[in-house]
Amino acid sequence: MQTFRRIGLSAAFLASVISAPCHGAIITLDAVDSGSYQASGLHNPGIENYLTGVFLQEHRSFLLFDLSSLDGQIQSATLRLFNPEVSEFLHGYVSPDPTETLNIYDVATPASAITGNTAGVGGFDDLGSGVLYGSRVVSAADNGFVVEIALNSAALADLNLAAGLFLFGGALNTLSGTADQHVFGFSMADFVSDHTRQLVLDIQTVTEPSLLFGTALGVLGLAWRERRRRRSGAV
Repeated sequence: MQTFRRIGLSAAFLASVISAPCHGAIITLDAVDSGSYQASGLHNPGIENYLTGVFLQEHRSFLLFDLSSLDGQIQSATLRLFNPEVSEFLHGYVSPDPTETLNIYDVATPASAITGNTAGVGGFDDLGSGVLYGSRVVSAADNGFVVEIALNSAALADLNLAAGLFLFGGALNTLSGTADQHVFGFSMADFVSDHTRQLVLDIQTVTEPSLLFGTALGVLGLAWRERRRRRSGAV
């Protein structure tokens, strides 16, 4: 009876190891670089302003994050970007329309080309096309606040496959006419106190079960051998 009890307890322990719960953690990464490309294909590597939309000409933005420190499965992801309000005359969001739609895209162009101003017009095109990662309607109500963009399943799939540097592209897809219409104006300026450029990740990790699993199997094996020994002695 004692042997059966040991087997039962060991089986229960083994089952608990196999079904060990995952542990979640919220990880916040700050961007390692940001900026924008003009429609002409120009980007100033010394300016990290991520203005997105039309200011004299169209700008498309990029944000670069380093994922090399991550361990686990990303369950959700959110971009958090500050949209300045400098004064009653200088706003992060400007448009003749009450709202614009900000789209976040994947970027196929190498990070070194984007950040180093060698991507040209092709880089500008890439920042506003491809796989859509998320959308957010922006307006003057966002001036002076952090804009949050929840990323979709396509973004999560690519983030989970990535290792190292990871780029996001940004564009307004509701532009019309030539008037200034943009969001994130004056971002990263020295006279703006908030430089939030964050990727917030909900990551699920599983405690390594190999040692516990081996221990449980060992206990089960000893109990099974004891049971066979007793049966052999009874014959």
